[in-house]
Amino acid sequence: MNLILASKSDVASVNLHDTLLELGSWEQTGIFDSNPIWTLTKDYNFFCNKNTQMAMIDELHINAENIDARWEKETNRTIDILAFLSRHKAASGTPSLTVHPIGNWGIAEYGGSDNDVSHTSPAEMSGLLLELQKNAPNDYQICLEATHHGPYVETPTFFIEIGSSPDRWILKEPAEAIAKSLLNFQPSKGPKLVGIGGGHYAPRFTEALFSHEVCFGHIVANYGLKTITPKLLEKAISVSSADGIYLHRKGMPKSSLREMIHLAEKQKIRIFRQSDLVPR
Repeated sequence: MNLILASKSDVASVNLHDTLLELGSWEQTGIFDSNPIWTLTKDYNFFCNKNTQMAMIDELHINAENIDARWEKETNRTIDILAFLSRHKAASGTPSLTVHPIGNWGIAEYGGSDNDVSHTSPAEMSGLLLELQKNAPNDYQICLEATHHGPYVETPTFFIEIGSSPDRWILKEPAEAIAKSLLNFQPSKGPKLVGIGGGHYAPRFTEALFSHEVCFGHIVANYGLKTITPKLLEKAISVSSADGIYLHRKGMPKSSLREMIHLAEKQKIRIFRQSDLVPR
């Protein structure tokens, strides 16, 4: 079963949770963390089907370490894919809807484990972003984000977020765009790749996803290149079920680009270019 998880400590998360309850057909089927468990009563898509459940936890989700193991222990149900509903905060305040995997390329400052990444779901995460592009309000930026925070879980997981300021977190229009997208999206087609290089908001990988058949798992922004190790890169590829890596060549320092190409060749990791991808 798939699980959609909200946090009572996050107003955007609560907004998204309540909007999904309004737009979907749910029934209460249990209690988790002293909050109702909701189960869909009809199939909407492959992700939101009759087995999909939604729940809320009291603590902030980035600190909910191993919440998947706790869920499985308390409900006796195994999670296939875990989707966290969340706010996104940025100094720019840019209206945005973002999707990203979870983990840390270095020290875990916002939940999770140091130098470790969780399993992710590239086809689903990428397909969701494509659906958001269709449903988002006109003035919203739609993008992937680099891997950058916790919690640590073993289950394939992604965050979907309303950004980027408190006045946006409580709005109905972006919440409805995300809820509709969750209820209707289909997995993206194409090779599964780990994106490397560029800025935090992954402009090159978002652009490639919108224009070509490809699925992105973990993403390493330039700041992550300072701490990522060959072993961690191997794990990121493994937990993304990736076929290789995709480099934002023009967005990386030349020295980092040379080092990554050398590392990929040494570890026999395939480097994909846009010419290897099928246009949408």
